[in-house]
Amino acid sequence: MTISVTYNSAAGAFSVHDVLTEWSTGFRTADHGTAHTGGFNTGGRAMTGEQYATQGANGSTYAFVAESDMDNGLNYVFNPKLSAGDNMNHFLWGSLDNVQLGEVLGGGKGSDFTLGDYTASFNGLDLSAASDAGRAGNAVQDVIYGLMKGDVSGLEGVLNNLLSEFNLSVDSTFDQLAAAGLAHADAPLAADISLVGVQEVAQDWALAA
Repeated sequence: MTISVTYNSAAGAFSVHDVLTEWSTGFRTADHGTAHTGGFNTGGRAMTGEQYATQGANGSTYAFVAESDMDNGLNYVFNPKLSAGDNMNHFLWGSLDNVQLGEVLGGGKGSDFTLGDYTASFNGLDLSAASDAGRAGNAVQDVIYGLMKGDVSGLEGVLNNLLSEFNLSVDSTFDQLAAAGLAHADAPLAADISLVGVQEVAQDWALAA
């Protein structure tokens, strides 16, 4: 499967790396103890679903949604008989196909997660891990657990691997990805976002460049 990217048109001139870094700064870390503590779209104490999502801490509204194209394609292993630090405990496995980044997490509890404000969606990641994968060397775990901590390095590594086939990388701009036929700007949604401060975000990226 070839990677495809949808992005807010306000981000077109910025590199993927810069936008991911901006999202990471806003996200901070997993938002334990508030409305969205991280979990599957299937709700409750489910340990399987099509999506896994959480949003940032300390009042941050930044969020991500990790998604499988398969029914119940993402799964979590918790074994109370093993120590918390055991490689075969507390890990995610299954197929990870898409990652959405943005703000204002909604949905879940039996319905699909949504993002009220939208930054970018990376589709066709085509990552998989077996049920006995453990943590070490598990790309599904690395990407999702990294995002839960506001760490985008795992996702960047996957993107660099997929983009290298087209002589591109996370240092390429979204518009360069679009020129290669790998991405497109989501103009209608970007227009909605502009009403809630996307120009301020774009200015922040410009200052960071």
